[in-house]
Amino acid sequence: MLPTRNRNAWRRAAPPPIQQPRPPEPPRFSDWSTPAVSDSLWFASDFLLGAGMVIIQPSTQKIVLVHDGFSQSWFLPKGRKDVGETLEEAALREAHEESGYTAEFLPLLSGSRAPATGSRRNSSATTEPIFVSTLRFGREYGGNGGEYLTFWYVGLINEDAVREENTGMFDEQQYVSHLLSPQEAIEKLGNTGIEARIVQMAWDLYVHTYLSQSSGGEASQDPPPRRATRSSGSRDSGNGRQRR
Repeated sequence: MLPTRNRNAWRRAAPPPIQQPRPPEPPRFSDWSTPAVSDSLWFASDFLLGAGMVIIQPSTQKIVLVHDGFSQSWFLPKGRKDVGETLEEAALREAHEESGYTAEFLPLLSGSRAPATGSRRNSSATTEPIFVSTLRFGREYGGNGGEYLTFWYVGLINEDAVREENTGMFDEQQYVSHLLSPQEAIEKLGNTGIEARIVQMAWDLYVHTYLSQSSGGEASQDPPPRRATRSSGSRDSGNGRQRR
């Protein structure tokens, strides 16, 4: 029998576990975007294209938000692109169907990377989308689900704009749109959700383009400060619908 002090001497210490290297974190392009996604490829049946719009009424400095009387949710007008329809056409159509207002595009100094005709970049106000968002959907559209890509535009309505009734689909008749201050709209959308952040940036860009004395009519390649100018009468909170 081995002496007690040497009883386990023949055993070798277990090697330390191999530390697997952590995969590098995806880069962030800016403070206004979520991290990059890996290169992807989706077949026609595995994705949807949609368009949404932030509608601003410059005369009142208010934003159009839609309220669903059934679900009691608040959201921006948006929806799927129809066959043969452009994203811009879809944005205007969905804005009219869901809000009842006839909007037009609002040029903004967004720093869009879309080049001007005959140039490698642009430095003027454009009506290009200010965001594109992705959302994974399930079997509600058939198949095994897929990715829903929504392109977000900014539009305007005039001071004398009148909301039309019954402009939506049969399942949208309970939608009622409201003109809210930017801060009210952000709070109704949940403050930090995707649509709240879209409204925040749309308002910041509007202020930067039309109300700031320092813009000088030329776009910066960086977006303006993140916080919106607070309008009077801000209150309440809520959440928006995620897809249609």
